[in-house]
Amino acid sequence: MSSLSILKRGRSLIIRLFCVSLLTSVCGVGPKGTATAALLRQDQTQTTIKPQSPANEEFKFEKVDLELLEQVNLLDRRFEREGLVLDDQATVAYLNRVGKSLLPRGLKLENVSWNFRALRDPQPNAFALPNGSIYVSTGLLALMDNESQLAAILAHELTHVLRRHSYLQNRSNRKKFLTMNIIAAVGAYAPGGVAGAVITIATAVAPFIVIATMYGYSRDLEREADLKGIDMMLAAEYPPEEMVNVMRLLNKDIEGENIRFFYNDHPALDERIKYLSSYLGARADVVTPQMELNREKAAYFRKMEPAMRHDIQLSINGGRFRSAVFLADRLVDFYPDSENLFWLAEAYRTLGPRTEQLAEKELTNSAKKDAAKKREKRTVEEEERELLATPAGQENWKLHEKKAEELYLQATTRENPVAVAHRGLGMLYEKLGRSNEAVTEYQKYLELAPAALDRERIQKHVEALRRTP
Repeated sequence: MSSLSILKRGRSLIIRLFCVSLLTSVCGVGPKGTATAALLRQDQTQTTIKPQSPANEEFKFEKVDLELLEQVNLLDRRFEREGLVLDDQATVAYLNRVGKSLLPRGLKLENVSWNFRALRDPQPNAFALPNGSIYVSTGLLALMDNESQLAAILAHELTHVLRRHSYLQNRSNRKKFLTMNIIAAVGAYAPGGVAGAVITIATAVAPFIVIATMYGYSRDLEREADLKGIDMMLAAEYPPEEMVNVMRLLNKDIEGENIRFFYNDHPALDERIKYLSSYLGARADVVTPQMELNREKAAYFRKMEPAMRHDIQLSINGGRFRSAVFLADRLVDFYPDSENLFWLAEAYRTLGPRTEQLAEKELTNSAKKDAAKKREKRTVEEEERELLATPAGQENWKLHEKKAEELYLQATTRENPVAVAHRGLGMLYEKLGRSNEAVTEYQKYLELAPAALDRERIQKHVEALRRTP
C-alpha cells in the first residue's frame, strides 16, 4: 500500500476513534469483518445506562473512574505534542469565551478543568473528554454558520462532561471488553506512518476511551445531551433553534462518507431533528429573527476566517476536494478578498476531473462502501488518471481549470493581492503545459515573497521548465 493510501486510511481511522459524542450518528466505522468489527459484535445489544443525576449532585469517583481520568489527562498532552491541536490563540480564546458562557456561574466539578480546543482535522467532528477538554475540529468550525451553532455543539459536549457520561459509559464497557482485546482489535486495523502512531498512542494511553468512542454513548445519554444542551443554550440566551439547524448542517454528505455500521442504536440525525423540534415547540421558545442571525453569521465568519482558511488547506491535503470547494465558496460569499479568492481557486484546481458534487446514486450506502474501498487502494494521482481517461473527467477538468484561472487572476488584481495567487497560477499553467506562462507566474511569486518557505522548491520548478524544449 502506498504511503498516501496509508495516511488517508489513518485519517479515517482517527475520525472513527474520536467521534465520542455528537457525531456518532454520522461517522462511519471500519468495514465488517475486521478485528474491530468482531470485537464490537461480542455484544450487539447496548446496555441502557440510567442518566446521571444533575451536575450539582455529588458524583462518587471510583477507582475505575480515576484510572480513566489519568489516561485522558495524558491523552490531552499527547494531542498537543503530536501537533493535532490548532495553535491559534484567537481561535482558542473565542472557543473558551463561548464555551464558558454556557456554564452556570460558580459551578465547580471535581476533577474537571475546562479547556476548549480546535482540532486540526478537516472532517466535521466534536468530542468531549471527561476531564473537561472539549475538542471541535476545524472541519466543523468551517461548516457552521454562526456562534449560536457553535454554542449548540459545545452545549451538547458540555452535557456529556457535566453528567459524567464518559465515566458511566466506561463502567459499562469495561464489563464487556478486556484491555488486551481492545489493543489487539485496534492494532490489527491501524496503519503505519504518523496516523498509525496517533492511533497507537491513543490505544496505549486510554484504551477504554478508544472503545467508548467506537462503541458510542447509549441512546439515552445522547438524547439527554441534546435536550440538556438546549436548556443550556436558553440559559445563556443563545437561540435554541440553532441546535436543530446545526444538525441539518451535519446531515450534509459532501464527500459521501456517512456510512453507518454499528451506530444503529443511536438516534439518527433525522430522529434527533424531530425530537429537538418537538421539544422546542413544547417550550414555545421565540425564534430569533433572521436579520439578527445574519449579523451573527458575519461576526462568526470574521472570527473564524483564519481557521476556515487553514481547514481548506487541510481538506486539500487530505483529498477532500469537494469539501474544499464548498468551504472556500462560503468564504468568498462572505468576503471576496484576494486571499479568499485564492483559496477558492486552489480548491477548483485540485478538484481537477472530479465532479463538484456527488450524484444521488453515489450517495447510496452501497456506492459509498465501494468508493471507500477504492480510496484505500488508489492514490489521488491514480484516481485523477482514471477520471481523465473518461470524457466526463476531461470535461470536468476543463471547466475547473477555467474557473481556477479566473479566480487566480481576480486574486492578483484585487486590493492587497496575495503572492500565493501567482504560485497557484504557475502550478496550473505548468500542469497545462504552458511552460513560459508558468515561469512568469513563479517568478512573480518569488519576487513578491522573497522569504517564502517553498522558495527553493519553486525555483527548481522554474529551472526545470526553462530546460524543457
